[in-house]
Amino acid sequence: MSASYFTIVHIIVLCIILLLCVLFFILSLKTERKLFLSLCFTNILVSVSLSVFLMLVLDKYTKIGILENVTNERILRNESIVFKGQVRNIGKFTISKCVLKIKLINQPLSKDNLSGEALFKPSGMSLFSWLLNEKKDTHPNTVEYSFEVAKDLKKKKSASFTVNMPYPPYFTRTMHVTKLNCY
Repeated sequence: MSASYFTIVHIIVLCIILLLCVLFFILSLKTERKLFLSLCFTNILVSVSLSVFLMLVLDKYTKIGILENVTNERILRNESIVFKGQVRNIGKFTISKCVLKIKLINQPLSKDNLSGEALFKPSGMSLFSWLLNEKKDTHPNTVEYSFEVAKDLKKKKSASFTVNMPYPPYFTRTMHVTKLNCY
């Protein structure tokens, strides 16, 4: 976690939670000894849980990034695919890190190839595959990769990125799903 992670909103919320924690600690001092330890433990547990939850909620609403001009190009020479584009910070605060998740899905369902076999594959002995030491699916239908595409992105600025990932040679009619998470 970098120093640019905390915005002024994060700091204000953490200060309020710290003040409430101290206030509840002072109030718990006035109770009897047996109850004091459980109150302190509860106070710390609630304060830490609330802090973590509120940091995640604040990230969702203060650090907003979008993808722009995303293109892809498959390189047959080395069986890879290259994604190029830009990440733009449209929020009011600096984004400390943006992670791009790219999922490649092989042969998504369409009305032409919709059959019972496409929806349900009977697996009979799959419950005991660990016992039989069978290998997992060597040709998975989906492949997902994560890339860090921006770091310390100031408000209203954009950063270009280029990511390269292996492309499974057995994929046909591939669908790309991209998702950007900013912290």
